[in-house]
Amino acid sequence: MILPPIFKQMALRTSAMLIVKLLGLLLRIPLFRYLGPEGVGLYQIAYSFYGLVLTLLTGGMPMALTLSTAKNAGNGWRIYRNMSVLYIGVCTLLCTGFFLFTNEVALRLGNEKLELAIRMFLPALWLVPLLSLLRGYLQGLEAFGAIAASELVEQSVRVGTILLLLSIGTSLSMSQALGTAALGASTGAVCALAFLLMMLLRYSQSSASTVSGQAEPNHSLRLFAHTTLALTATRLIIPLSDFLEASIVPMQLQASGLSSGQALAIFGELTGMAMTIVYIPTLITFSLTHTLSPKIAADWQARQFERAFRRIGKALNLTMLWGISASLFMFTFSEELAHLLFDQARLATAIRLLSLCPLLAGLREVTTNVLWAVGRKKEPMRGILVGIVCSMTMLYVLTGIPGWGYTGIAAGVLLFETIPVLWNLTVLRRDLQLSFSGRMLVMNAVILLLLTGVVTLWGGRLLPAAGFSGLPLQLTLMLLTFACSAGYVALVALTRQK
Repeated sequence: MILPPIFKQMALRTSAMLIVKLLGLLLRIPLFRYLGPEGVGLYQIAYSFYGLVLTLLTGGMPMALTLSTAKNAGNGWRIYRNMSVLYIGVCTLLCTGFFLFTNEVALRLGNEKLELAIRMFLPALWLVPLLSLLRGYLQGLEAFGAIAASELVEQSVRVGTILLLLSIGTSLSMSQALGTAALGASTGAVCALAFLLMMLLRYSQSSASTVSGQAEPNHSLRLFAHTTLALTATRLIIPLSDFLEASIVPMQLQASGLSSGQALAIFGELTGMAMTIVYIPTLITFSLTHTLSPKIAADWQARQFERAFRRIGKALNLTMLWGISASLFMFTFSEELAHLLFDQARLATAIRLLSLCPLLAGLREVTTNVLWAVGRKKEPMRGILVGIVCSMTMLYVLTGIPGWGYTGIAAGVLLFETIPVLWNLTVLRRDLQLSFSGRMLVMNAVILLLLTGVVTLWGGRLLPAAGFSGLPLQLTLMLLTFACSAGYVALVALTRQK
């Protein structure tokens, strides 16, 4: 059977993202053990600051460049060159200012131990915007192989740098360990940028040759600017939410009667460890979004509405099917995942509470990018704004109640994911007249639930009789359940493709 091109591209992106996520997860295990829960909490606070500033710099620029390049490669090349020069100047000034006032920034974030970590993030703040812009341009050219390879280079160098430095400095202080963890982002970014610049030589001549003779360049620049502003406003909300969460949660946990160390430990365990685990399955839906967005945008621009609607429908169906499967897996094996990965039994409760995140986050990402691709750029921003207001309110109220630490954080995260999904789906039904088969969704959910239940019950009885016990039993049972669920999802997806 010959697979369609979209499935080949999706397989390439999924494979690369899977390796990247696994490398990140493998790094988290020794990093968690080295820093401890309190150190992970501090690292999450520093990273939330880095993510917020990075989003302010890049925002929706890479995605806007992707959409512009997919519609017109010549205009995309022109925009890429001009914005690269602008980024170099802006990032240089901003990083210099942060370097001079690092101590003040650390104190504003609530802990002077963050000073070295912030300084180690500064080179990444200079490099990553340029790297993201280049990836956005190449994505518009559908150079998925080069992008996937650059992500592997970036993550490999990042993980290698951190592990090497931590192994050498066995007696590092908390501040030095946090700085070491932050340094990896810079070394990974510089290697990935160098790699993609070499790959750019393969595309620059053909792209540059199409620049001459393009019609209405001013109109294209205006459209690009409007798209960038809309996407930036939407992209900015999530890092802003993470930053506010890092500011509110530890403070409210202390208000509930916990010490500063206990509050940071709970915050680090849930946001640094449990959320890392539950969001791993979303790499499938994110890779689907990565490959589909340029195609849907190009179809919509060419007024090929039937093909665009067909692709949107397949993306939504596959996202919901995979999300249900992943959520069931997380809920069923929460204790095994907490024990196998981090040897922290109390993480099982957090994983179980957040087990709906793969479904909700996947739907949020896919529906948001679909609305962007068809020109409804303001609607996702409105949904996320409502979500963040409700989420921050719930976080503030619940985490301040004694004993509600885990539950309050999980409720805030789930509410943040749920509201934008419902908002985007409502817009899709109202404006694009897209219909969703609730009966088919319920049927697939029931089949996956039965499949998970049968495999876990029968496997739990048959495998011990075959001599499996302990860790081999847990791993085999998890792999069997995952293989059966993933196999059913792939079967449904390929059948619909026909």
